[in-house]
Amino acid sequence: MHTATYFDDQQFLYVSCAEHVHFASLTASIAEWIIAIDAPKDRSVLVDLRRLRTIDRPTDGTDEYIKLQKKLSQDYQSARKLALLATRPETFVLARIFEQSAQDQVSTEIEVFRNGSDALAFLGIEADDVDDFIRSLGKGQQLG
Repeated sequence: MHTATYFDDQQFLYVSCAEHVHFASLTASIAEWIIAIDAPKDRSVLVDLRRLRTIDRPTDGTDEYIKLQKKLSQDYQSARKLALLATRPETFVLARIFEQSAQDQVSTEIEVFRNGSDALAFLGIEADDVDDFIRSLGKGQQLG
């Protein structure tokens, strides 16, 4: 399961993954979200994996994302930065595999973090707690 909220004033996309994610479904959703927000070039993205427990096809998923990103980049700008917040060891490893596979293939600067404040700092956001920061942004545009 995954949800996404876009905060237009901050050009910030927050994706929250909970319990189980089917990577093909998430990849398709990312495409829809990019189109829905018309993908501003300076946007930053935080993918919150703290509540993720299982993922389908983690190795194939990276390839799907890279292919999709290359296809979309013809019409839509890539995000400037993408932070993956993965606090559990197994999720962190999957996120690192994704980061390393995608880094040379897409123009987005991607990094994986165990700490929320570090992930936010990478995105240029000064805040100590991800949940408090997201609440402070207000409603935002719900995607998907």
